Amino acid sequence: MTVAGGGPDPEPPRPGWRRAVETVLPPAPPLPDRRPAYVGAFLVAVFLGLFLPAARTHLNHVWAEDGARFTVDALGASLWSNLATPYGGYLHTVPRLLIEPLSLLPLTALPAAIAVVTAILRAGIALLVFVASGAYLRWLPVRIAHAALVVLLPAGNSETLGNLANLHWFLLYGAFWALLWRPAARGANILAAVVVTLAVLSDPLVLLLVPLVLLRLLLPSWPDRFSAIGFGAGAVLQIVAMLGAPRAPSSDVPVDPVRLLLAGILRDPVVTFAGPEVTQHLYPRFGNAVLLVAILLALVPIAAAVLAGDRPHRFLALVAAGYSALIMVLVMVVNWTPELQERPAIVLFSQRYSVAPALLLCSAIAAGLDKLPERRWAAITVRITRITIAGVLLLSAGAQLHYGTRLTGTPWHTTVAQARQQCATAAPAALLVHEPAGWFFIIPCDRMPK
Repeated sequence: MTVAGGGPDPEPPRPGWRRAVETVLPPAPPLPDRRPAYVGAFLVAVFLGLFLPAARTHLNHVWAEDGARFTVDALGASLWSNLATPYGGYLHTVPRLLIEPLSLLPLTALPAAIAVVTAILRAGIALLVFVASGAYLRWLPVRIAHAALVVLLPAGNSETLGNLANLHWFLLYGAFWALLWRPAARGANILAAVVVTLAVLSDPLVLLLVPLVLLRLLLPSWPDRFSAIGFGAGAVLQIVAMLGAPRAPSSDVPVDPVRLLLAGILRDPVVTFAGPEVTQHLYPRFGNAVLLVAILLALVPIAAAVLAGDRPHRFLALVAAGYSALIMVLVMVVNWTPELQERPAIVLFSQRYSVAPALLLCSAIAAGLDKLPERRWAAITVRITRITIAGVLLLSAGAQLHYGTRLTGTPWHTTVAQARQQCATAAPAALLVHEPAGWFFIIPCDRMPK
């Protein structure tokens, strides 16, 4: 139908609540056609994930569940059976999907293959974060640095480096940004939905993102809802699996609120800026001053985003900071053990717990560093904070090259050679030891890959 002037009927006004949702989940801006730059950045990220000093040691060492759980299961059972089998109380879909083809390679190639695959996926998540953050972070230097932290942040380059077992921490962060991303292309929406679905099927912490999922259901177009639909399907399967495989508590030690607060600050803002290895040296020397400096460095840009930013900046700062704190507290409470109460080495035990909270905190900080406030004094403060945070992160990334944890146990090729010697003596099964100390698995010799 047309109106008297000959044009189409105007669109009916959208409800206020829908306009509010579209404001905090803004459409992604058009992506400039810079494919050589994207490919180059991706390759650099993969290279760093493989050849940083600590990363190189993962090329000949298998880590934890990568060997004693995922590889053993891939060699001994069908893919469908493994996908449906919880471990530690929940499904690990992505590691099990990836280890299946890797287990068909020569056994000596396993750690290098795992390292390559994880480096590619982390680089892919970094690229996703760069693209998805375009509607929130408009100053290119902040946007690039923010995405690069997926690969370079010291908190992510120790226990979680080069293994499938801890990939879910990065998938959680990728799912967060996939739910904020509103691309125009249907294919990009399908990609975001795949990321979210695989993430929730690999880590139950992704279930915490349900408020973002509900917001996406309020968006007007069906492609905008693909991620929410994928989340729902994956969440149902993950919850059913969790209900059928309850997890035993880590210990019977009651949570101490004061120690929980201290541990949370050390593992979140302090480790975000300094990394776990450096924090263990800084904290004994400077005490609580380290905590105060880290809190101040985080709060200044977050406050700038909330007080002087537009609605997308405020939304990103508050939601990312809230999720950072929530995930940190929840992970600490669920896994509370006496080791988590030790000082100053508190951050060296289970370093993986810091990865997702640290990356989310960086997103909240980036929201405040992206745009200068109008008031002169506030703009000067943000400029100084930009320089300070950039310097601190560069120094901590450099220190990570020296302090980063290197795997020094029995090289994997030696382990495989010893296992084959056992089978050569007519032993029915062989024992393969791997990282960290005390981990091993046994496979029948008739299933020993060549």
